[in-house]
Parts: sequence; structure tokens; C-alpha cells
Amino acid sequence: MKSTGKSYAKTDKRKWIAILLFLSCSAALVLLATAEPVEKRKILTNASQIDSLITVALQDFRIPNSQIRTQTVAIDSVFSRTVYTVRVPSHFSKTSFHLKLHEHVWPYSVQTSGTVQFPERNLRIHLLYNETVMRSVHLNTDTRLNLSAE
Repeated sequence: MKSTGKSYAKTDKRKWIAILLFLSCSAALVLLATAEPVEKRKILTNASQIDSLITVALQDFRIPNSQIRTQTVAIDSVFSRTVYTVRVPSHFSKTSFHLKLHEHVWPYSVQTSGTVQFPERNLRIHLLYNETVMRSVHLNTDTRLNLSAE
């Protein structure tokens, strides 16, 4: 029986594929063994926990209480939502605040969704739990805050 060069090439390719597959699996095992564990999810027992997390995020950015207004909006006869309206200077990074707030609420399975209103560049952040908007944070640019800081 005569062997052809084509069958030898196929066998050689299969060996390389097997070697690469072995190396990939080995690398995945090393990454799995050395990776930091994912933070465990925490249980949200009531909506006031979200209020506390929003307050912590606002404190992280040193936003004084004089720039924060809260109001309760009735959604229907059973449910109402708290809306935080926050006045911030124009140089304030609203995206950084959104990220920090998301980091605070993520362990509780609370999602954040933001929309920017143009031309004012005001940011509306909605905090959702089980696909229900539980709280809203409105970051509004206030140019008067820029003048008082100078």
C-alpha cells in the first residue's frame, strides 16, 4: 500500500489542532484557577437600600445636600418612585457618577440605564430591579455652580 502526501498533511494538521486545543484548555484552567472570585450577589430586601446606595454614591462625589432634591412620584395607586434631582457644575463627570452608582447597586441585581438629554447634556439614570424602575437620578447641569466655585 502506498501512502500519499495528502493523508500525511491531514494527520499533521490534526496533530497541530490537538496541540493547540490542549494549550487553549490549559490556559483556560490557569486563568480559572488564578482569577479573583466574582462578587456574590446580595439580596435587596427593600427599596430603601437603593436610597442608601444612591446616597453613598452622591457622598463619593462630595455633592452637598443643598444640590439634591428628592420627590416622590406616584406611578399608580400601589407604587410610587423616588426621583433624585441633582444640580452639578458643567465640569462634573456624569458618566463617572453613573459608573460609580452602577458599581454600588450591581451586587444587589439592580441595573442602571442612562439617557442623555441634549443640548443640555443632562443625564437621567433609572435604577431597575426585576425590570421595574425603582428610583431615578437626574443629573442637571447648573452653570451658576461654576461661578460660585471660582
